[in-house]
Amino acid sequence: MIDEHIILPQLAPTPASRSRDGQSRPNESVREWDAEQERRRSILQRTLPQLAPTSASRSRDDQSRRNEFAGDWDAEQERRRAILRETCAKYPRMNMPFSAVSRRGRRLRPLIYDDKYKVIYCSICKVASTTLKSAFLVLMGKYPTIESVDLREWYTLDRSLHTLRKLRSSEIERRLRTYKKFIFVREPFSRELAGFRNKFYAKNEYYPKEIGTKIIRQFRANATKEALETGDGITFTEFAKHLTKAETLDSLDIHWRPMYAMVFPCSMEYDYIGHLETARWDIENIFNRTGIGKVVKVPETPMNLSNSDDVFNSFYQELEPSLLRDLYNTFRMDSELFGYDIPLLIRDKLGDL
Repeated sequence: MIDEHIILPQLAPTPASRSRDGQSRPNESVREWDAEQERRRSILQRTLPQLAPTSASRSRDDQSRRNEFAGDWDAEQERRRAILRETCAKYPRMNMPFSAVSRRGRRLRPLIYDDKYKVIYCSICKVASTTLKSAFLVLMGKYPTIESVDLREWYTLDRSLHTLRKLRSSEIERRLRTYKKFIFVREPFSRELAGFRNKFYAKNEYYPKEIGTKIIRQFRANATKEALETGDGITFTEFAKHLTKAETLDSLDIHWRPMYAMVFPCSMEYDYIGHLETARWDIENIFNRTGIGKVVKVPETPMNLSNSDDVFNSFYQELEPSLLRDLYNTFRMDSELFGYDIPLLIRDKLGDL
């Protein structure tokens, strides 16, 4: 599947994971992978206490702990930026100047800005985007808190956000050069599954009929008349085929289009890279550093990753190795650019990647 604007020679063999300093670790053993997971869990366990709801007056000791955690966060941010820089250096055609980015028209729609705090957020569906867009609605004065945003009016609210797409090229380029920029990403295979479950498993009037029927028509032999009319009952295998057989990445819905195809990862020079897996930690620090936290409070409810290990494995286990490899090739650049290990189940099914 080739996108003339985005896809580069990314299908050359690459290692499945990276070391802490961003360098490649070929043929990483399961024991090393487990050690890396333990390191990440350790970071989370040390930072979670700071994110629990606290009273307005915090003790001096509590603030000291927050300063320590902030140091850890800065180091983690530098690690993520280093991975992105080093990967982008391997694919120079993915780099373009701000002047070129500013002329990308509709592709600028995910870039939401606020002039008072001089910040730009690049939104990605299924990566806490509703929460983060709601924060910008609060900054616009439409609601007092993230929790108070009326999701029943989301279609209208979403289109009221200030996006770079609505500006002249010169104004876009000026903001790109001078504003702080942040993005939130997610382990790509988990994001694809979340999109599938949300749009085809949950009650949804649009996706089964508008997209599900097309998927069934293309990939299901001897489909029933009812299935062709309603699009109900899409299987994960059919969905995976749809992802891997699309003519271009732009033809895929934004809820499962590869992240790198929407966010100019090698051109934007992001100041902060958030991960959904550490969302509370990342959001609080980004809000504090950009000044957004003066107006917008981090939601007290935890971020929903939506896919437990058991759920994840049950869906991906059904995919044949050949289809799984096609899926891996489609989304590998997301893993590589944003420093995600390939999930263990997928590595086990495909062998040495």
